[in-house]
Amino acid sequence: MTELFGAFGSGGVCLAIAVWVIIGHRGKGKLAEKHEDSHTAWWMILFGIFAAGAGQAFSAPGQVGEAFTHAFTSQSAAFGSVGVGAVAAILTLILFGTKPRPILDSILGATVPSVYAAAGGLWALPLTVVGSVIKSMVGA
Repeated sequence: MTELFGAFGSGGVCLAIAVWVIIGHRGKGKLAEKHEDSHTAWWMILFGIFAAGAGQAFSAPGQVGEAFTHAFTSQSAAFGSVGVGAVAAILTLILFGTKPRPILDSILGATVPSVYAAAGGLWALPLTVVGSVIKSMVGA
């Protein structure tokens, strides 16, 4: 066993995070008591990191991220030139600058890793480092 928790795989990590977020919002047990709405965004960012390497069932966050990026960057007549870095900043401001909302935080949290990767530079650096460390811990 080379992984800290045994082999999960990317799909297994995505399933575990999804169950944790659902139990945290819908459950009434001990685990649900420890889940706070403000943590949903962070859990879903982690979900988005692993979704990139998981199977087709988890491909939606990347596709939504591409759609957000395309929607903003292709509107040059309306907004002027908008780069992918600006899209990353806008999504981050919405995700962390507003009151925690489980559904919106789940969607945006899972989506931002693909937008950060597309933006590159400092946006991609934390996800690359954190992703590689955590992926090595769970064997994904």
